[in-house]
Amino acid sequence: MSSTPSCLPPGFDKPIAKEAADLVQQAYAQFSQGAAWHLQGDYDHLANILGRATPTSIAVETFGFIARNKTSRVVFVIFRGTQTLEDWLSNLTFPQQPHPAGAPWGDIEKGFGFTYQDCAASVLNGVRTAGAAPRIVAAGHSLGGALATLAAADLVIQNFSGVQLYSFASPRVGNRDFAKEFDARLPVAFRIANSEDIVTTVPLASPKLLSTNLPTGLFNTLLVLANRLDFQHVGVPVYFTAHNASITANHDMALYKNAVA
Repeated sequence: MSSTPSCLPPGFDKPIAKEAADLVQQAYAQFSQGAAWHLQGDYDHLANILGRATPTSIAVETFGFIARNKTSRVVFVIFRGTQTLEDWLSNLTFPQQPHPAGAPWGDIEKGFGFTYQDCAASVLNGVRTAGAAPRIVAAGHSLGGALATLAAADLVIQNFSGVQLYSFASPRVGNRDFAKEFDARLPVAFRIANSEDIVTTVPLASPKLLSTNLPTGLFNTLLVLANRLDFQHVGVPVYFTAHNASITANHDMALYKNAVA
């Protein structure tokens, strides 16, 4: 078993992946430290990515930030993963809805879509603040990987150039039509995934069973309710294998950062 990818695909920029992973870890620190947090490194902090106010607070939730490397001028759109009850509810809302851009972008997971729409204005305004950039890298972990995927799509739809995706432990985001359009419009999109991380397997690609093999009881009911779901990953997968004996440990962002180090 390998804790690092054994073979990197063509076009995979390892220094960019490492930089993105470090910034995603900083997004977790941003959430935990609140107003005391400051972006570390040689970056211009262009904007915070702001989402919804939570039911338990009038404060707007921060999902990440937008930063520009002062040397390379690469702009990073960075999302953290799940930290609050509202975030978990977004993860668990598996029904699909049409992508806001309409055809040919297909359908996306409803919870991810709602959460990203709360962030969309701050993403687009922050990237516009950056001005011309050699490339715009969207990156995130877990739920943040899903949000980074939707942000990358949104930036392309808004005619930004040089948009790329480096996601870590991302769940599936949309159906086959969404994946087809995404992959056609974003030729540089990589999905880093631990083969032992259960989060990367949801939502199911398809829960359909042959009618002659339907199970009975509660499991059958759940499959019938999900029967019309149809999810597909986007981008080029970059797999590694690291089993640390728990769901949480196999999903940890520090593990993913080490994998691309």
